[in-house]
Amino acid sequence: MKKIIFGIITCLIIISCTGCIGYMNEQTKECVVKDKWIKRPSGSNDELYLINCGGITYKVSDLLFKGKFNSADIYGNLEIGKKYKITTTGYRWGYFSEYQNINDYELLEEEVRENE
Repeated sequence: MKKIIFGIITCLIIISCTGCIGYMNEQTKECVVKDKWIKRPSGSNDELYLINCGGITYKVSDLLFKGKFNSADIYGNLEIGKKYKITTTGYRWGYFSEYQNINDYELLEEEVRENE
């Protein structure tokens, strides 16, 4: 019984730590939006906003501890073919289907040529 309780506590600590890590690792980078789409996991009413910038996929989601509740607005304002400076947090963990989160953006160029 002690092993089961220890295992549950360990799992809860790992899950809470990985959730907190998503709020760290702030990075700023430039990207051209190549594609964007909305993914709705099966059996869920939630929507996941995804943006592809040159082969790297990012998500746009709300973050409670950062006071960010405008993910739908950010997703709607990022346009395909335009270049942005984006600020992201989090890590890409394919095993957990986790993406870096776009928290802020700034338009750099209205239109980018195809070969860039």
